[in-house]
Amino acid sequence: MRQVPQKTENYLIVGNGKMARHLSYYFKLLGISFISWKRSSFENIEHKVSISKKILVAISDDAIEGFIIPLQKKFPEKIFIHFSGILTIPNVYSAHPLMTFGNNLYSLKTYKKIPFIIENKIKFKKIFPELQNNFISIEPRNKAIYHAWCSIAGNFTTSLWIAFFKRMKTIGIEKKLCLPYMEKTFENLVNQKNPLTGPLLRKDKHTIKNHKKSL
Repeated sequence: MRQVPQKTENYLIVGNGKMARHLSYYFKLLGISFISWKRSSFENIEHKVSISKKILVAISDDAIEGFIIPLQKKFPEKIFIHFSGILTIPNVYSAHPLMTFGNNLYSLKTYKKIPFIIENKIKFKKIFPELQNNFISIEPRNKAIYHAWCSIAGNFTTSLWIAFFKRMKTIGIEKKLCLPYMEKTFENLVNQKNPLTGPLLRKDKHTIKNHKKSL
């Protein structure tokens, strides 16, 4: 009996973390056809790659190169794309989303606003012709400092607010009562040229001294 040829998919999304789940949901919202693979599925990854045109590798940075290189050697005609903000791999495209991804999925409007940071000489429309997202090209040598500052701005801020909520709770102030303060702080950061307030702005030395003492 003659075998029926397998349908070729445009995209294979690899991974089961936050990036993979958000990317998959974004594609679903846009009606973009794709197939998925995750290590825990025990499916044959080589078969999935063989029937896909573009392989989107949304796994941890430390695992990306070791995952792609062997497959790239076996399937040199395939287009491999990773989403690390710091890695540069020969003959592999990269598109880092300038966004933080939480456990909850986002709206289509939010996904469309995400800018992608790509390496110079890469044509974003060649990678993702269906997407209308903004993109910015940077030199590979600037990726480390770019990603470092993304991590600092996102994670340091988050860690500080987590610590703030915990400390407030110890003195009887619940998190929900602190949220308007947090929301307005970020609103001012977005909309005001100089969003600093309080004793730092006024240079109230006595207040700042008492702050240091209490800490």
